[in-house]
Amino acid sequence: MAEPISGVSSGLGTGDVGSVSPSRSLKFAGNPFEDVLSKAIDALNTVSNTEVYANQMIDKYTRGEAEMADVLIASSKASIMVQLAVTTINTAVTTFKEVTQMQI
Repeated sequence: MAEPISGVSSGLGTGDVGSVSPSRSLKFAGNPFEDVLSKAIDALNTVSNTEVYANQMIDKYTRGEAEMADVLIASSKASIMVQLAVTTINTAVTTFKEVTQMQI
């Protein structure tokens, strides 16, 4: 049966869906740029894992091991995560370009 949709977490590659607290603050261990870049890479890896999981669900469906609703949910989650990642990356690139073109 289909699982209820809840918050997105890094455990999506296993099919588990956790929740993310919006009030969570970032803690920087050393260089803030390096920490943010590391977190961005982790987030992109999560998107990749979600896509792999959706593809696995499609394969399971073709073998008769999964239901269509579960496949649609996994595919929708992957699609939404990819759209958010692309939008975030485009915004970051635009912001970087604007900052580099500022007059000092």
